[in-house]
Amino acid sequence: MSGDQPKPYPPEAAGAASAAAPAGRPPGVEHASALVEAWTAVGRWAAVAGGVAEAALLLAARIWLSQTIFVHQIMMMMRAEGFSAAPPVGATLIQSIAPLLLAAGLVTRPVGLLLLLGLGQDPVGAHLTGPQAILVIWLTIGGAGPLSLDHLFRGGLSRVPVRAVRWASRLYAGSDALGGLVLPFGTRIYLAIVIAGGVGLATWPVPFTGEFVTAPLWTLLLCWALFLGLGTRPAALILCVVAPSIVLPSGVPDQFEVALLLLLLATKGAGRLSLDGAVTCLAGGHLRIPSRDEPVPHIVVVGGGFGGIAAVRGLRWTACQITLIDRRNHHLFQPLLYQVATAALSPADIALPIRSVLRDQRNVSVRLGEIVGVDHAAREVLLATERIPFDFLILATGAQHSYFGRDEWAEYAPGLKSIEDATAMRSRMLLAFEQAESEIDEAKREAWLTFVVVGGGPTGVELAGALAELARTGLEKEYRAIDPAAARVILVQSGPRVLPAFSSALSTHAERSLRDLGVEVRTDAKVSHIDRDGVEIDGLRIAARTTFWAAGVSASPAAKWLGQPGDKSGRVLVDGNLAVQGCPGVLAIGDTAASNGWAGAGVPGLAPAAKQQGRYAASVIRAAIKGHPGPGAFRYRHYGNLATIGRLAAVVEIRWLQLWGAPAWWLWGLAHVLLLAGGRNRATVVLNWLWAYLTYRRGTRLITGNTLDA
Repeated sequence: MSGDQPKPYPPEAAGAASAAAPAGRPPGVEHASALVEAWTAVGRWAAVAGGVAEAALLLAARIWLSQTIFVHQIMMMMRAEGFSAAPPVGATLIQSIAPLLLAAGLVTRPVGLLLLLGLGQDPVGAHLTGPQAILVIWLTIGGAGPLSLDHLFRGGLSRVPVRAVRWASRLYAGSDALGGLVLPFGTRIYLAIVIAGGVGLATWPVPFTGEFVTAPLWTLLLCWALFLGLGTRPAALILCVVAPSIVLPSGVPDQFEVALLLLLLATKGAGRLSLDGAVTCLAGGHLRIPSRDEPVPHIVVVGGGFGGIAAVRGLRWTACQITLIDRRNHHLFQPLLYQVATAALSPADIALPIRSVLRDQRNVSVRLGEIVGVDHAAREVLLATERIPFDFLILATGAQHSYFGRDEWAEYAPGLKSIEDATAMRSRMLLAFEQAESEIDEAKREAWLTFVVVGGGPTGVELAGALAELARTGLEKEYRAIDPAAARVILVQSGPRVLPAFSSALSTHAERSLRDLGVEVRTDAKVSHIDRDGVEIDGLRIAARTTFWAAGVSASPAAKWLGQPGDKSGRVLVDGNLAVQGCPGVLAIGDTAASNGWAGAGVPGLAPAAKQQGRYAASVIRAAIKGHPGPGAFRYRHYGNLATIGRLAAVVEIRWLQLWGAPAWWLWGLAHVLLLAGGRNRATVVLNWLWAYLTYRRGTRLITGNTLDA
């Protein structure tokens, strides 16, 4: 990090930065730069929208072709008279499997090639019409698109150490390049001729007949535009709108395939072999703007949680260099951490390496390290062995356990904030059953089978419910000297009800569900002492060898790093733009920040809030870099609260909608699966949940680490 460093771009200097063009750049060039930047942004978003639309259209094309082939197969079977007249076995097999493979997008290119070669088709005549054949060519050369199994497996297949598989992967890559060149070109020519033949153009002979028929001038112009590739996207969209009214030639019986091809052209564009491509290439060669003399700003993001990742993602298309620093190499989905602690999931199911999450973002580098301080005067982040300069700094360091001044309890009542916490908690919980199995003294055995969870928020409720469910169903018939179902689970809440962030009605439902599981719920109760042998609750001593803490959190020492005052939880005080006063260019988000962005109230320490703040912080920095006015004050949008208690028992509060029981449980599961990062994690979690639901068994009941420490 030595040498010339980027000049600071503090937010308050954004107006001054935009007031004048950089030195050495004429005003006209500056305006041209802004124009090109705007045009590039529009093109980028159009490309993103086009990619999404193209993926959906390819999925629709696969489904349409699969049902067409399936219907054709049924007709062939119905037309057969006896065994001797039945379709060949090969044709029947191909046309039976091809629809399934096409719909799923699995081995799409080989299936498309077989169909194009006529294998499996009716011996009397090919059933693929012209547009259908073009769609099959799209799938054979260009692939099935992102919404397919081929796309899901392709990244892994390219790394398989089998020569034939890697050759096939390279062949697919070459086919993609070829498709980008020839598919739009051939489709334009074909559609222009087909549509011209259908409507009958005065200056164009009708294909297959040679006749000349008068047609509206605007149709003629659109067909010529499509043929030449000039204004292809709007021309294709207009023709798609009027496609139902076009009478196509007899060889093209259905307008749907034509409309689908027109939409594909509208999303993918005309390609390089077109006038549109020539204009784009010419513009790209002559509208290059001289690069700025100064380097791009350097942004340091501390913390790879929900807020930090959202901030980095928000700066994906910004001209900057980002360094993400975290003391762990993985991004953790904390809402499901309690399921690791209760042996329902493994750590790898809810965590993903940060480098894997950001692998496709070229302007970010990831550093493994722990921050020990911030020198905001020198604009440097301090690690143990080095100093990293920054132009902007985003602190997203999260929170840690808070024992309200009784830190000595941490040894006997561990909290739940990291994978290490979860695996240690799992070991401690499972070891309690093992110790009870070998204990002879009845009083000591009862102490081993007594579990206390301190804290009645979502984490405490979910932890207590999962622990009780594990004891009553997950460990059935596995012990001989003890009955795990006799375990005693006590949930202690200092307030008048559990889940205080929910409505009173849902809190009542949650408490009832906990009691149905056998959990002893104690509200308006305070823990006065915790030690190795038990817990003291309102002066009453309870012998319990296993206690878990879910009662409170405190912020990281970010306020101390900055030399700023914090609130009672130690969070950094920020203004409406999430900026730290007195520290230009420094922003704090998530559990690190004390923000009043929730209609004047404090923003809760939830994952959606951290994500929203991360995206907002990115927009603030993006505006400052470009010299644009910053966004308005941050406003948190609360989408709802969710908490699960056990099997088919949960509570959900989404604005006016309140659910409990089985509907809430299914919605809770769906929401958490969708929010997980990584397709593999989603699939694994769903399979683990399905297995546990059907068998009442949990597959990750491992005692790891030093059992004496546990």
